[in-house]
Amino acid sequence: MNMKLSDSKIIKFLNSLATIILVLYAIFIFLKLFSPGAPKMSNSTRGYQVYDVIAKNKDQVLNQTLGEWFNDRLVVQPTNQSLVHLRFKSPSELFSFPAVLFQISQLIYWLLIGLIIYYIKKLFSSFNKDEVFTKKNATMILFGAITLILLPIIRWITQELFINCIVKLHLNDSGYVLQNGAGLIGSETLVGLTLLAFALAFKAGVNTRQENESFI
Repeated sequence: MNMKLSDSKIIKFLNSLATIILVLYAIFIFLKLFSPGAPKMSNSTRGYQVYDVIAKNKDQVLNQTLGEWFNDRLVVQPTNQSLVHLRFKSPSELFSFPAVLFQISQLIYWLLIGLIIYYIKKLFSSFNKDEVFTKKNATMILFGAITLILLPIIRWITQELFINCIVKLHLNDSGYVLQNGAGLIGSETLVGLTLLAFALAFKAGVNTRQENESFI
């Protein structure tokens, strides 16, 4: 008796888990889109939070000399990575061109994360139906890999637009100089490239199988 993939308890569990994660993501995106994102006491129209922004004190002075950099046994460099809250106080600020650009980029980033979760859910649903080596699954794995590679790039663009928005609207009253702390390449890039190679091999295997089946 041949055991089907749909009979596997692990596949069923992962399929159910992917469903729960997709529901939690739907709640997350709903809250992000329709909650103000700022305390009521702040009298803000809308608020956003951006992680890993480099925030340097305007009065900060770098005292370390070049000689110390090369000769010291222990070199400490503060990363100054911060969570920055941006609060728009009026609709004119919220719907200004720099603010709209940032908000669109932020939304694209959130939707890309949701797209990856959706692909994972669809993939496990296919496995749960004993549909494994199909062109549809190969395409989902391929697009999932590309989406992972795009995530750090969109995150970097979002931070650039975030800082640009603050500068253009003269909103920085914090006493800190803000710089982009995101990178164009991240851990998602490495995972995405690995998954991309797997997706191409998976697609080649699907094509070969279909060619063999049509030949027979």
